[in-house]
Amino acid sequence: MSRESFRSPFAALVWKEWRESWWLLVLMAVGPTALYAAGAALYAIRWVESGTMVGLPAFALWFIALSLGAGLFSGERAQGTSAFQVERPVSRGTIWNAKLLMPILALAAGEILFIVAAGKFYVPAAWRYRLHIVPLMFLVMGFLCFASCVFCSVTLSRPVSAWAAGGVLWFSLALLLQALFDRLFQVGISREQSGPWLLWLSVLTLEAVGLLWLSRVAYVRWMHD
Repeated sequence: MSRESFRSPFAALVWKEWRESWWLLVLMAVGPTALYAAGAALYAIRWVESGTMVGLPAFALWFIALSLGAGLFSGERAQGTSAFQVERPVSRGTIWNAKLLMPILALAAGEILFIVAAGKFYVPAAWRYRLHIVPLMFLVMGFLCFASCVFCSVTLSRPVSAWAAGGVLWFSLALLLQALFDRLFQVGISREQSGPWLLWLSVLTLEAVGLLWLSRVAYVRWMHD
């Protein structure tokens, strides 16, 4: 199937993105869960009871999200988007939407599969009082990680630079917000209360949505081939 067979430019763009990044999309969707399942099968209870081991698949997913987000817009000419615009004129807003569709679906699939696997086999004693927060924490941190790299991918021309800058931006935003919430816990708010954690995750989500919105505005209005 070729992209010329699609009547809709949006569908053709989605197909182009799939053909160019399918292995990263599949890796992000199933890789973390496969890593977790392999560790659980090889090391049984020692793996399941280790907080470090449950964190390893999560970090793997975030690393893939960084890599995928960094290459979405930086180096577009090498990826063929400029040539596509010549063949089938399409708005930059449509291009942005098409480029984001598959990665967001793959990120959501990867997060959900990992959350199901971790919830089925892993209940760390230290997290039992906020067990319902942990899946949201993995999901939101992965979303912010991806959004940070997408923003840097729009504003920087080299994927490597976008990857590095996106990682720094993601870590800085999460660390700054964590520092602010640590201050709340120091003034008497218990860490066992779900309210502060939900507020922290809500702010992280707003940060991610804001970065994606800024990246779209920058791509549509300010960036030129």
